[in-house]
Amino acid sequence: MWRDECLARVPLVKSETERLSSLWRAFGEEEWNRETFCLGWTAAYAISHVTTGGDFYGNSIRRAIDGLPSEPPYGKDAKEFWAIRKVKGEELMALPRGEMMDIYDASSAKLQKELERITAGDLDKLGYHPRGLNAVKAWIGMRLVELVVHDWDVRQGGDSGSRVTPPGVEGMIVFIPGFVVRIFNMRDKQPFAGRFRFRSADPDLEWTLEVEGEKAAVSPEVSGEYHATIEADGEAHLMLPYGRLNREKAEAEGRLRVEGDLALADKLLEIIYTKY
Repeated sequence: MWRDECLARVPLVKSETERLSSLWRAFGEEEWNRETFCLGWTAAYAISHVTTGGDFYGNSIRRAIDGLPSEPPYGKDAKEFWAIRKVKGEELMALPRGEMMDIYDASSAKLQKELERITAGDLDKLGYHPRGLNAVKAWIGMRLVELVVHDWDVRQGGDSGSRVTPPGVEGMIVFIPGFVVRIFNMRDKQPFAGRFRFRSADPDLEWTLEVEGEKAAVSPEVSGEYHATIEADGEAHLMLPYGRLNREKAEAEGRLRVEGDLALADKLLEIIYTKY
């Protein structure tokens, strides 16, 4: 779905990576150690997480493109992967800020080379993730979302009125339908059935999400009857599934509107909208 748009976001990953390098290199000690939106995460922690993510994403994409078996970039399984990634993050935070940012730049550059190797024929190849294999087309969006969301996390720690950057909102929207389905499919739930129309404003996008039992599927086709319609601005569509925006707050501010069978819509949204 939206395959051409997925590939078209690769240059945006590069420009967002470079923008954040400049922003974070300018941080002083106070900003480096400031709390972010994520409880217990300082800016240094968030930046170390994005840095180790560069190795993680690059490994998964490279092995998928080259037809190699999927495996963690370190450790033999998901448990070891998370444990080693945590240690690597702590080692990064112990370094001088400039040295840590040099490693961020280097790991990001290696990842960017892998992203720029992707062709249309690679988009459905599968790469390792601890929560289940991901298609290469999703990895592009996952890296973009990781950058723009953690950028917001860090800035929000110093300014509660911070917003996601407009290029980030514009770029990530084509990935959100697939990400929402993945979130739904991997979470525990009671079976139900329903057909839902999603609308995004600024940027504009529409899609259909259908639930049958414990599985959901998504399509860019929008026609026929729906049980409910879920409409939000683009930034809210990003923030709600990733726990950065509370549903009740979004509805109260007019950023999220739900119409139709509200009870059925509630069953869906209680699964896909994370609460922090």
